[in-house]
Amino acid sequence: MSSPATGHPASQRVLLAGCGDLNTQVGLRLHAQGHHVTAVRRSSEQRCLPFPVRQLDLAAAGAGPGSVPGTETLPEADAVVVALTADSSDAEGYTRAYRNTLHGLVSALPRAPERVIFVSSTSVLGEHDGAVVTEQSVPAPQRETAQVLLAAEQDAVQLFDGAVVLRPAGIYGPGRHRTVERVLRGDGADHGRITNRIHRDDLVTTILALLKAERPPRLLHAVDAEPAPLGEVLRYLAAELGVPVPPDTGSGTPVGKSIDAAALHRLLGPGGLRYPSFREGYAPLLAAYRGCAD
Repeated sequence: MSSPATGHPASQRVLLAGCGDLNTQVGLRLHAQGHHVTAVRRSSEQRCLPFPVRQLDLAAAGAGPGSVPGTETLPEADAVVVALTADSSDAEGYTRAYRNTLHGLVSALPRAPERVIFVSSTSVLGEHDGAVVTEQSVPAPQRETAQVLLAAEQDAVQLFDGAVVLRPAGIYGPGRHRTVERVLRGDGADHGRITNRIHRDDLVTTILALLKAERPPRLLHAVDAEPAPLGEVLRYLAAELGVPVPPDTGSGTPVGKSIDAAALHRLLGPGGLRYPSFREGYAPLLAAYRGCAD
């Protein structure tokens, strides 16, 4: 795996397919670095961003055999970052959001980009109870939505020669307070479940590194340096919040998987993760949450 290249042009034309929280942060970083950024999103929501955001439903363009995009086409791009969110949490919603959008994207682009980063999820790996998994592990998704995501990964690789599949674990960060609120409510949880996560800002850094890398990995898991039993995370948050630890509803047997982050660390280099564990990541979130609650 290579380090960031010096052979790439100083300024790239980057298209963001999807403009939710993740790609918005990617776009802001790229724009600040002098790259030409254009985003595409399904909704007409207006945002004050320093780069253009077009409303275009790429999923409609790739809805099935014989479908064609509208008269509007996308600008030429050296690289595309595909980071999408389904409108519904079922297989049909995931198929439309991911698989149909990828097919619509390849139809609407005037030429093939040099690189396409497809943001998937470690949910495609399945449970692998108690095992350590790497990029070489065979996915075994149980949920239908994860099966659709795995098929979308295969679509991305088949449709784009320069495709990179990026699988982040649970994304947390600014504005994502679900686990904090769970602790405050005292909701029971399986303390033995092994959890993996990545801070949103570290995920943005990973995407930028993949855009710059001369020979990026074709598949990469984005996780921090410390898989942790959920009970350990809940105890930390409860102590910081001054509330009781939520009850353990598990059987006492470890479940879930530990995702090896060695490949990511090789890409980013020493000190590449700003938040190497949940402790560093949740500290500023707790401070911000307390500020909002005051």
